[in-house]
Amino acid sequence: MTGKHLRFQFESITVSTQDPTALFRQLENQIREAIWQERLRAGERLPSTRHLAKQLGIARNTVINAYEQLALEGFIVTLRGSGTRVTDNFPPPSKDSTQESDASSISIKQADFSERYQALANHEIDISQGGQGTARPFRANIPNYFEFPRAQWAQLMSKKLRQKPDSWMERVHACGYEPLRSAISSYLGVSRGVSTTAEQVIVTAGAQQAIELLAKLLINPGDIVCFEDPGYTHAAMVFELAGAKIVTIPVDEDGLDVDELQKTISEAKLLYVTPANHFPLCTTLSQSRRQALLKWAKETDTIILEDDYNGEYRYRGRPLPTLHTMASDDRVIYIGSFSKLLFPALRLGYMVVPQQLIEPLGTIRWLLDRHSPALEQIVLTDFINHGHFSRHIRRMRSLYSERQKALVNAAKEHLADILELPPLDGGLHLIGWLNAGVEQKQLITAAASVDIELLPTSQFNFKTPQRGGVIFGYAPYNLEQIVSSVKKLRTAYWQSKNEC
Repeated sequence: MTGKHLRFQFESITVSTQDPTALFRQLENQIREAIWQERLRAGERLPSTRHLAKQLGIARNTVINAYEQLALEGFIVTLRGSGTRVTDNFPPPSKDSTQESDASSISIKQADFSERYQALANHEIDISQGGQGTARPFRANIPNYFEFPRAQWAQLMSKKLRQKPDSWMERVHACGYEPLRSAISSYLGVSRGVSTTAEQVIVTAGAQQAIELLAKLLINPGDIVCFEDPGYTHAAMVFELAGAKIVTIPVDEDGLDVDELQKTISEAKLLYVTPANHFPLCTTLSQSRRQALLKWAKETDTIILEDDYNGEYRYRGRPLPTLHTMASDDRVIYIGSFSKLLFPALRLGYMVVPQQLIEPLGTIRWLLDRHSPALEQIVLTDFINHGHFSRHIRRMRSLYSERQKALVNAAKEHLADILELPPLDGGLHLIGWLNAGVEQKQLITAAASVDIELLPTSQFNFKTPQRGGVIFGYAPYNLEQIVSSVKKLRTAYWQSKNEC
């Protein structure tokens, strides 16, 4: 292996005679740090002492001394015919060396962070959710990507890659690939009754970016933004970062309590709501409350942000009209996401906005990251226009309904003495309401001991909930997985109770 094939760029190493530390120590320390940080990985080859000395402009003996020390400590090994490589079992950093390194090298400290970011310390944010491997029961908020028509998607992508590069390698409009905007507009008109032009559809990197763009455009420090409680706390955090004051409104079996909203809030900049399928309770905002909410918004001059993140998945009864459809003016902004409908890694979503917001939102998007990946937008356009998207949604709707029934029946048979798991009209998860005497933390810990994931509903409460609950995702799990996992959960919980 030659130097140019190495993963780690050794030219990034800097040694200086102005530093009081000996040159070979400087070199040795930087290589050690690169190994600990996995920029230099086990088995990777280091350049020869002669080559590295020439590259860094230092004496070969300096490199030899550094290599010898690292070999002595077990970080590297030199084998005849194979060169010098990183060992498979190099020692981990000691606590003392880590603290010493932290103290000497960190110049930007937490005190330098903005007050808005420091306010997020009160929230639980798990950024390790990606890269967790195959979904395990009952991880929530993900669709059944195992059943995604990968062959059709791959065929569409392969066909596009064989075309002229300028058809997919050029930049697209900041508001999105125009044929995709048109395809989304047509689909929404048929499936959700949302009347919009292609120009009003703005493609985003998932629903979360749509929320961020709107916060940057619309929110000034101190503006009031209303949220459901419980509700999508991760959206609230975005508005908090923009300086908004979050005011919460309770939710019951009919969705957002509009009566309470009318009594307590006479002025607000924006209200975020999930009317088709409330998150996380999966209730539906009633028709009468939708009408009352629109009336309140008009009287208070409040913008409504309608997040229809998985409104496609309704298993009983006809879906109610969207707020966007019912509104007599343009104060409702409609948001959707493909990652909840197709597969999580597809970071594409959209929002339908009034005409006067198109250019300002496009400007902000351009400044942030220009646009979402063009190739994925182009392939998704073909996926929709060829009918694959509609067929997949219809198939998943039937499959998810079957899996929800299986989970409800299994819980009724095996978990009735632990929790109540009522069926819901739609969504990708159910809520297990804990019986008296069942501790949420103990149940979640017992579940984890048998490789089962449960989310506490309290994670999405702004105030202390009256009753504990856990979230059971079911979309990606087959019937056998659902039943066997419910049985394992029961055994693990009662075993943990007996050990207390």
